[in-house]
Amino acid sequence: MDAGPLSRAGIVDLLVRDAAGNEYDVEMQNVATPGIARRARRYLTLVDANMLDRGQRFEDAGDAIVIFICANDPFGRGWKRYDFMRTCAQDGQPMDDGTSIVFVNAAGTRGDYGDGFDAFLRYLSNDTVIESDYVRSVDDAVRGVRDNPQWRRYRMLWSEKYRDEIADAMDEGRAEGEAIGARRRDEQLARLARALEGAGRAGELAGALGDEARLGALLREFDVK
Repeated sequence: MDAGPLSRAGIVDLLVRDAAGNEYDVEMQNVATPGIARRARRYLTLVDANMLDRGQRFEDAGDAIVIFICANDPFGRGWKRYDFMRTCAQDGQPMDDGTSIVFVNAAGTRGDYGDGFDAFLRYLSNDTVIESDYVRSVDDAVRGVRDNPQWRRYRMLWSEKYRDEIADAMDEGRAEGEAIGARRRDEQLARLARALEGAGRAGELAGALGDEARLGALLREFDVK
């Protein structure tokens, strides 16, 4: 699996692509957040835009999956996971557009997804509880990333500059206009991240996120609209 430039730039928590061309955006949600379903929709749009900006046609694009890993139950119904796919309102038949949104609920008690999944949920609630080889591999990967200073810088820059602004705007009832602006900004940053990566300058984006003048200069240099 390949981590995409959106992930390396801190725009999404983790964006990976498998060998079949399917893309997965994985988001960690440590606190209950109003409007999480609409946030998931925005991330799904980002994944689609990332595919198409690489020159793929819709007909050739892989599946797009957004996964929220939540410490708290996002919908209050007790399921260990909530899977959402588009269906026909009249007969319930799936649209089969290749998109889905999954919410993993660490606090869930309903549903049987196997011992391995339950072990993963227990690890999410307490990262000292390691009951399977898979959970151990996840724990090793998490600790490796936590020790990476570049990753910590990406996360700090993105969190401080963009995510709080978007959350505040939604709380104040400006969701529609701010969501459009945030989506355009995300798509713009995604195009810039790919352009910088292609030019062998991917490391410049992290510094530019904290410097509007530098960011503007890069957008103009690479003609990113």
